[in-house]
Amino acid sequence: MNKDKPLVSVIIPTRNRTEILNKCLDSLYAQDYPNFEVIMIDASTNHDTEKIIKEQYPQVKYIPFLHKANMRPQSKNLGIEAAKGEILAFIDDDSFVQEGWMSECVKSYDSEDVGGVGGFIIDENAANSEALSFSTIGEVTYNGTRVGNYHRDPGQTIEVDHLRGCNMSLRKDCVVAVNGFDPNYTGSNVVEETDLCIKIKQKGFKILFNPKMKVIHTTAARDTVVRNTFDYRRQYYIARNSVYFMLMNYGVVRTMAYIFTNNTGINAFLKKPELVRFNCIWVSAYGKLAGLCVTIPK
Repeated sequence: MNKDKPLVSVIIPTRNRTEILNKCLDSLYAQDYPNFEVIMIDASTNHDTEKIIKEQYPQVKYIPFLHKANMRPQSKNLGIEAAKGEILAFIDDDSFVQEGWMSECVKSYDSEDVGGVGGFIIDENAANSEALSFSTIGEVTYNGTRVGNYHRDPGQTIEVDHLRGCNMSLRKDCVVAVNGFDPNYTGSNVVEETDLCIKIKQKGFKILFNPKMKVIHTTAARDTVVRNTFDYRRQYYIARNSVYFMLMNYGVVRTMAYIFTNNTGINAFLKKPELVRFNCIWVSAYGKLAGLCVTIPK
C-alpha cells in the first residue's frame, strides 16, 4: 500500500433516498483527506438519484442498478469492480461521516496485517442501538450472536471480529482474495458484512475498530424488508442468513448451537405472549431450515 496518500474508494449503495443524499455526499466532500473517490450504486425505482448526481455531483462515479431491491451484496460488488482505491470504504446512503473520518480510517492501515477498519456509530434512532448485555464490541459468539456495540468507545483502537456496513472499510486486495460479498445473503441481506469480515480474518488479517472514525447513522425507513423486530420477513431472513453464515464459516457443530439456542423466538414470546411473537417462533424455524438448504448443491 502507498503509505503516502493511498486512494480511498468510498462505495455507497442507494435506493430511493434523495431527501438525504446531499447531506451524505456533502459530509464526504468536507473531509480533510485529499485522495478519494466516491462510487454510488443506484438501485432506485426512478431516475431522481441519477439526476441529483449528474447535476450536483458530477465527480461521483454513478452506476445504475435500477429496480434491484434487496441486492446489496451485488450492488457493493459492482462498486468494488469500479473502485481504483487500495482501501474500500463503505457507508450507507443514510449515513453522514464526521470530521476526520477518512484520515482516521487511512491511519489505521499502518500495518500490512490490517485487513479492515470500522468505527464509532452514532445512531439517531435510539432503538437501533444494541440492547444486549454484552460488554464486548464487534464479537461473534460461539452460537452465532453478532455483538455490535459500535456506539461504545474503548478509548483506543481494538481488534474485533466484524464491522457494520454503515461505517466499514476493507483492504481491496483482501476483498478480492475472498471474492467480495456473497450474493447468497438475500432479503434484508443481513450478515453480509459479518461474513466478509470473518473470511478476511480467516486469511490471517486483523479487523480493527477505531472509535475516532465516526459516522452518524439516521436509520432511514426501508421500502421492502422493514426494521420492525417482529416483522415476519425480517425474522425469516435473519434466521436464514445466519444459518448459512454459520455453516460457511464455522461448521456443523456451531451451526447446530445457533439453530437450537439462538434466535428461537421462544424467550420473546414467554416475556410477552402475543400471537405475533408466537408466529415468529415458526417463522424463525422455517428460516433456519431454508438456511440449511442454501448449501445443498443443485
